[in-house]
Amino acid sequence: MAEDKAKPAPLMKRGKVLAQPGRPLDFTDVVDVGTPNVAASSVGTTIGETLAAYREAAHKLLEGKYASQKGLAPPHMRGPTNIFVIRCSDGIFVRYDLVSQGEPKVRCAELKKSLAEVAPQFSEQVIHFPQDPHTYVPSSGGPELILTTTDTKSGITTEHTRARPLIYATTTLPCGFQMPSPPARPPCLIALQNELDIQMHGIIAPSDAPVELAGPDTQQFIAHSRFRLPVGWQTIEIYPPLGDEYWKPEYAPIWAELDLQAAIVQRNAIASTLSGLDSRGATRKHYSVLLEEFDLLLKGPEEPVHQFLKQHPELLCPTAEQRWSKLPFGDWFSDFVFREPHNDYLLVEIEAPIRELFRRDGQQRQELTHAISQITDWIQYIADNKQKVEQELGLAGISTNPRTLVVIGRSSSLTEDNRHKLATLQAQQNKLRILTYDDLIASARANLEQILGPLAFQGQNVELYYYKEPLPPG
Repeated sequence: MAEDKAKPAPLMKRGKVLAQPGRPLDFTDVVDVGTPNVAASSVGTTIGETLAAYREAAHKLLEGKYASQKGLAPPHMRGPTNIFVIRCSDGIFVRYDLVSQGEPKVRCAELKKSLAEVAPQFSEQVIHFPQDPHTYVPSSGGPELILTTTDTKSGITTEHTRARPLIYATTTLPCGFQMPSPPARPPCLIALQNELDIQMHGIIAPSDAPVELAGPDTQQFIAHSRFRLPVGWQTIEIYPPLGDEYWKPEYAPIWAELDLQAAIVQRNAIASTLSGLDSRGATRKHYSVLLEEFDLLLKGPEEPVHQFLKQHPELLCPTAEQRWSKLPFGDWFSDFVFREPHNDYLLVEIEAPIRELFRRDGQQRQELTHAISQITDWIQYIADNKQKVEQELGLAGISTNPRTLVVIGRSSSLTEDNRHKLATLQAQQNKLRILTYDDLIASARANLEQILGPLAFQGQNVELYYYKEPLPPG
């Protein structure tokens, strides 16, 4: 086994390699070797030094020219890695592991074993080279992928399926394949990263609705996730048994840049395709975060809530053509006034979310009475001063009986009887709506989802893209 230490010749060592599931390779009982192993030394001075130069070139590119694209780089290029090279009888096995401590190393070995013997052991039973894939039975072990669903109400998780990722490869190159000449990048028999993309298709429907095939009116989605296999390696590359003329350190920088460019193009192509399917994704994520931020403010006083709504008035009135805050109606100031199409105005009074609407005995609290009284005073002022309101405040065409909205308190404080009383209050003034902040969030979410698609469906490390099938032509 050879290690690079920035010396003219690789250091020769002997030791044991411990391959454990989910962990980088561990090298134990390492001792210096007095008599060099010519074969291992050859691997170190050709393949080892070339891959060390490749690693260094990738690091420089991601710290400089491609720094802004680092998140799109393959895992073995993003961070410091140890490289383990085994030249087998029928190919070259390369494994990249994250560095846990110390400086990155390149370790090289020559084994009189085939890839069929080496690949399963050092890939954690993911990569195999069977003679007959139809009759081959892989050894047990290796990572598994498990698909489950969780009932949001009961919290019960149900397993639906599990799968074991297996890759069957061959050392035989395709018929007619022309091996590129140096300094071209050597072709891989296998190149596998521990980060995989997975996509699932589904439709959105009420849980109690009958299952129907997707159609033009069906809200469909693609769930896209990039996840890590629970393995100890970052990347595995397996090459055919190429000669030393392919392995020159001076070739490595261009290989690194080509690999980096290919990875960036591939990741961007996937993102572009999905964004083309659903261009609303970024906007949907923005409003999903916005509603979460608003919900966090509701445990505090009124003014921060007012300022938040002032910055995001679409939560109150998504179809407004124009909006005002703190307009004077005589001795009183409105919190918000919105003008919708056809000079349809909405006057909004907000109270603190910590306010309660009713006492324990069911009687209306003063805070709610005050809010409704404020609305009444505004409307009376408009009725008495309609021309002044239109000309001086710019509320052209406003009715003397505009629509009004009071936002106050939280839904958790309301009983069923309280809800009935609110309905009665609103019936007595048919253009008055009274909402809790929870009602407001639910209403805003429903309005946004009509335009953007569902906001509530979220997952860990997953992006959702919504679409509907286009109507057939004609």
